Amino acid sequence: MENVNKTVIITGGNTGLGYEAAREIAMKKRDWQIIVASRNKERVNAAVSELIKATGNQHITGMVVDLASFSSIHHFVSEFNQSDFPPLHSIICNAGIQFSKTETTVDGIEGTFGINHLGHFLLVRLLINQFQEQGSVIVVSSDTHDPSKKTGMPAPKYFHPSILADPQKSDKSLDIPSYMKGPTRYTTSKLCNLYFSYELTRRIEKAKLPITVKAFNPGFMPGKGSGLTRDFNFFVKFMWNNIFPLMRYFHPGIRTTKQSGKDLANLILDNSLAGKSGKYWDGLKEIPSSEESYNKNRAEELWDWSSTVLGLEKQI
Repeated sequence: MENVNKTVIITGGNTGLGYEAAREIAMKKRDWQIIVASRNKERVNAAVSELIKATGNQHITGMVVDLASFSSIHHFVSEFNQSDFPPLHSIICNAGIQFSKTETTVDGIEGTFGINHLGHFLLVRLLINQFQEQGSVIVVSSDTHDPSKKTGMPAPKYFHPSILADPQKSDKSLDIPSYMKGPTRYTTSKLCNLYFSYELTRRIEKAKLPITVKAFNPGFMPGKGSGLTRDFNFFVKFMWNNIFPLMRYFHPGIRTTKQSGKDLANLILDNSLAGKSGKYWDGLKEIPSSEESYNKNRAEELWDWSSTVLGLEKQI
């Protein structure tokens, strides 16, 4: 493709954090191809049109991928591999969801775990050999995975992946009120994002691949720019869209999607960060994640189980 030399894939790039990251990259890197990937074709196309108009960068393309469907992810990867896009430079694993009740993917996986962890796991694994030198994987986690941060969200409850992935077993194992199950599954999925990030780092280093991995905490980003609460009732949506955003004037952990999108983009734009891998970033500040997130046994267990279920080799 003429005049472009790198490709960046951003899941959930049609709205919120992913959209703002795409806009920042498009403004700063005119010679990069940006792929906005999401499940709704119309919304993807609308976002691409808006981004091109806002940035003047013509190298922005929309592609459909549903992270709740293994076949959709395989189809996306097949389309990407058959395209004439320049070499893959970065995947930003940004898309995420929180359900108000138990949901199941088309493959029978509990929805939050299936989308927030397993979908991105499959996408990265299928594309791992497509990266050019000095490539990067950015996994959007959240400080809600860490009970010590006192975010107002429930602490994660990690079980064996076979339980986390099974809607019925997950329901039985979560001995908490029904209204707490959705938020708990969300914080647990963000913990799984860190297990994936750290284990991916170790596997990449063992395979001697020129790819870095970074986990990212965008902070609390309430407001209409985020689709995180799209499954919730009117009251929750009203609070999220109209009341919670005002709290950013009093709490440094509450940010706008524009601010966090810029920070997310800078993790691949800032050359001084290129060699840093296996770290957790709060905005542009490197910080430790929770003590629980460094459990190597759990990380390996999650990696091995995910690989087996998806029909992948455990080694990369």
